[in-house]
Amino acid sequence: MQKFVGVFGLLFVCFGVGYSVVHYNTASNYIDRDPAAVRTGFDFSHLSGDKLQDAVKQRLVTGFELKKTPEGSGFSLGHFVFVDQNGQRKLACQEFSKVSLVFEAEGVSVSGDKPSMEVEGTCEYSKDMAKINPLWLPIAKILGERPADGEFQFNEGAGTVVRFANLPDHWPKTWLLKSVRMKNLNNSDLVIQSNEVARYLGHPIVVTF
Repeated sequence: MQKFVGVFGLLFVCFGVGYSVVHYNTASNYIDRDPAAVRTGFDFSHLSGDKLQDAVKQRLVTGFELKKTPEGSGFSLGHFVFVDQNGQRKLACQEFSKVSLVFEAEGVSVSGDKPSMEVEGTCEYSKDMAKINPLWLPIAKILGERPADGEFQFNEGAGTVVRFANLPDHWPKTWLLKSVRMKNLNNSDLVIQSNEVARYLGHPIVVTF
């Protein structure tokens, strides 16, 4: 009988410890995804209509960061909280599943059309939720390929896909950001055009190969 009680007690303790660990991790994950945890300066849940559109566009663009490595470049955007059409507070990457950046080549044209490059990836936010994790453009790998229109997948994380159109027979060296698109499968996309990028930043965003 004492042996049975001892075994039962041990099982009870193990269950308690296991429950505590699971409960702690679940709570932590919930807190990590809670829009209320985002810094106040990135919380636009009090805005609506044109004011909300302007605020989120400005936040995305002014939060832009270009990170360079010997292998390529990473593009990060600002993250934010807003209220959706149902009145629910959401993180940007909870509403938009994909991020797309479209560039045009400078000083090059093919039959009157400028070469274009689209970098698309999954919308994932950083640990502090202040940034959208970078979409990586593997420039070194691209330059190792023959220029061709079409879609390239380089396994750079975040499901990144690179699409080219109207390419000449050599890789253009200078690319200007023309638009930013936050893609939503169920609702309208959020699009920022090149004139808005220039207005919010005061200068163009340039990427060189």
